[in-house]
This record gives sequence, structure tokens and C-alpha cells, in this order.
Amino acid sequence: FISLAVERSDGIGDYLQVLEMAHTQTVRAAKEIESHKNNLALSLAEAQSSARGLGIHVDKSSMRLAGRGNPSMSSTAESNANHAIGTAEGGEEFKFDERVESIFDPFRKDYLGKELENLTDKCRAVVEQAIVLDEKQREELDDKSIFGRRKKGAKGSLALKHWVLQALNAPGEAKFNRESSSPPRSPFSRKDTSSGLPEGSTVQVTNAVLQNLTLALKRAERLGGDVADCCNRLAQETWSLLLESYVSVALDLAEQVLPDEDPREEPDTRFFLQTTQAINMIIHQLTSHYQDQIVPRLEDDPNTKTRSRQSNQSKIRKIEQRLIYGLTLCLNAAIKHFEKLLARLQRPGDFKPKDENHNIDCTDTCEAACAFVTSQADCAMETLEGQNLDAYLAEFGRRVYHSLKTHLRKFSVSPLGAMVVSMDVKKYQATVQSFHIDEVSAKFAILYDMTSLLLLPTEQLGMVIQQRLLAVSKEELHEFIKSRADYQKQRIQIMSALNL
Repeated sequence: FISLAVERSDGIGDYLQVLEMAHTQTVRAAKEIESHKNNLALSLAEAQSSARGLGIHVDKSSMRLAGRGNPSMSSTAESNANHAIGTAEGGEEFKFDERVESIFDPFRKDYLGKELENLTDKCRAVVEQAIVLDEKQREELDDKSIFGRRKKGAKGSLALKHWVLQALNAPGEAKFNRESSSPPRSPFSRKDTSSGLPEGSTVQVTNAVLQNLTLALKRAERLGGDVADCCNRLAQETWSLLLESYVSVALDLAEQVLPDEDPREEPDTRFFLQTTQAINMIIHQLTSHYQDQIVPRLEDDPNTKTRSRQSNQSKIRKIEQRLIYGLTLCLNAAIKHFEKLLARLQRPGDFKPKDENHNIDCTDTCEAACAFVTSQADCAMETLEGQNLDAYLAEFGRRVYHSLKTHLRKFSVSPLGAMVVSMDVKKYQATVQSFHIDEVSAKFAILYDMTSLLLLPTEQLGMVIQQRLLAVSKEELHEFIKSRADYQKQRIQIMSALNL
């Protein structure tokens, strides 16, 4: 019956469904037979008990009732008892699990190949629905070099940007306040994040692929023979297809529109950050599914489990390396623009005002630079989450700090100008407070304390250093104090205050 049903199946998908249904029904029938056997065994026990009560001997070797002719037992009772014993005897030798599995052994040699082919076809169809490149987009992708060989100035078209964001359904434009009561959950959180993920292509495509994998895993447990090996091969095939045919294509395109490291105008980092977050969502879904559905099926085969984990980690590392490469370019471009902004707008007279009635306030350069830093931080907060957001803002904050400190050392600062420097640094400090990164906040707090060294009389420098700046090296303090307009005149006193 099973062979006939399989022969009449229409395609691989139908073949697997027929085989799975046949297995389910056969197992159900076997359980019914086993239940009947147990009932017969119970009847045997009752017959033995009745026989003993009547003083009839039970011959264990023949499993037939002895003592025929016992006047206290009717011929009908004797016949029923013998029938129960004989049927149960045959049932005891019937091994149901082995007999059921032997029925399906002929189909197992082709099963895994057909399951892999079916899974690949279904998952590829899901991915190809999400990735529909027109001819112009394909030409643009083919013409430009990618990761590690990107042509300088190869920005790609707006159509490519739109396609990637649409295909991945990257986070939208809505702003996210890090101080809000319910921030988005980290894509690497161990908690259930299903409610925190947007309903869109990224989630839908990955869910559809993983649903197909889950169905295949359930069949593999019934039909696959070596369950651990089958489940691992199915999982690896799915991971490869999703990461290589979906994620890698999106990354190929995203790398074409990365900002130049030396941009002529304000760099657009939003696009790559959105792509990064969308890809992290996919990886989170994959790893969660793997932990819930694959790992339990590999527990009985530690070697397969180890190889499986290593293979997955290798695939994720390759994607992460490309993301880090892109994020590094985004940071480089943002910092380069920040430095250009400072160099272009800051005037030498900003920190040497001649008018004693000069209104002490932060400079226009500081206002513009802080607006740019805020826009970049907002972009990161709107597109990244969790550990990714913290790492990106921490690195951005560290680079802003070093660039600003280097910038301030280029100017000669008068006592009145020192007050302007102090106002500027206070503004920068307030700007980076929105990052909520302790390390960055601490660096700018120290920089603000260092501005007092440009204003105070030389005899008070030692006290300020002892109270607030012991964590800063004497050499670094000395380089910063050189910006004082009176440095040459007060050099000896300054060196003495620094114990140099």
C-alpha cells in the first residue's frame, strides 16, 4: 500500500507528505495492535487465575491447558482460555517498533536527498520572492566591486538603496528616545523578542524559511534514520541558503552605497546602519530557532552537535566581519566630516576675543559640530539596538573626544578665550550625555576639567591637577596647557606645577 501511494505521489513535496502520512498511520495501527495484544495478555492472566482456582495445571512449555476432563471446567471455558493463551503467546514475540521501522527502511535511502531538495526549493522560492532585482539593478551590482575591493566614489543608485531597505524592511524613520520607558529589545537578548520585532519582510521571510525547516525536522525524526545527522544537514542547508542568498546579496548592495571615508558633504550613514540592524534581526531569529529546535535533536550525538555549532559560528563571523567593515567606514566618514567641520568653521579669534565686553557663549563652530554629532547619534539610536548601539556610540564618542582634544590644542587661548573654550566643551559634554555611555561621559568630564588649566593662575594649577586630574598623564596635561596664550612667559611656573 505504501509503495503504491508513493508511486502515485505528485512531486517531491507530495512524496514526502504521503510518506509521512503513511508512517503516522502505520504507527497508529501498530499501537492499536499492541493495545489488542495487551488485552489478550490480560485475558491470559485471568484464564490462568481461573485455572488455578479450579485446580487445573497450566503447561508452560506448550502454553496450553492440561487436565482436560476436569468436570468443574466446561469445554467452552477451556477453549476460550486456550485461545487467549495461544494468541498472547504469538503477541509476545511481535516487536512492534522494529516491524514498523522495517517497513520504511526501503524508503530511507532516498529520503534525505529528497527532503533536502524539497526544503531548498521551498526556501529559495521564499527568498526569491523578496529579492526581485530588475535588469538595471543587476548591472549596477555586477559593475561595482564589493567587500574589500570597493571602488572609491562608487555610491550606487537611490534605487538600490530603496530596494535593500524594502527587501529587508529595515527600521523606519521614527525616532527612538533612549530614555523612554520601553526601549526596543536587543536583538541578542535571551528573552523572547518576537513582540519587539516589526512585522515586515525581514521577519516574514525568515519565519517562512524556518517554518519549512521545522516541518522538515519533524519528518526527519520519523523517517530519517540517523536523526542527529539528518537534522544537522537540514539546518546547515537552510542557514547557508538564507545567509548566502538573502543576507549576502543585501550586503553586496549595501556596501556599494557606503559613504566615502573622506566625504565632501555630510555622510549618509543611516542606510548601512538600517541594513545592519535588519541583518541582526535575521541572525537573532536563526540562532533562537537553532537553540530551540536543532540543539535538542543533536543531544545524543555530541560530535555532530559540536560540528554544527562551529559551522554556524563560522557563517555568522563572515557576516559580522562585513558588517564591522561597513560600520567602520561609517564611523570614519562621520569623524572625518566632524574634523573638517571644526577646521573649516573655527576661527583663530574665537578663543582670543579682543572685546572685554564680549558675550561669553559657545562658538558657532561648536553649535554646528554638536548638531552634526547629535544627528549621527540620533541616526544610530533610530536604527541600531542593544549591544550594537552601545558599541557604535561608544566608539563614535571616543573618536569625537580625541578629534576635539586635538583640535583645541591647535589654538592659542587667552584668559577670556579660556572661558569660551570652557563653554564649548560644556556644550560638547551635554551633547554626548545623550549617548548614555559612561566611558564617553567620563572622558568629556575630564576634558571639561582640563579647560580650567587654560584659565586659572599658574600657582593654582597644581591644586586643580591634584584634586581632579590625577588620572591624566603629565605629558598630556602639558600638551594641553601649551594652548595658553601666556605659556611662553609662564613656562617655568607651569612646568613646576606639573612637576616636569
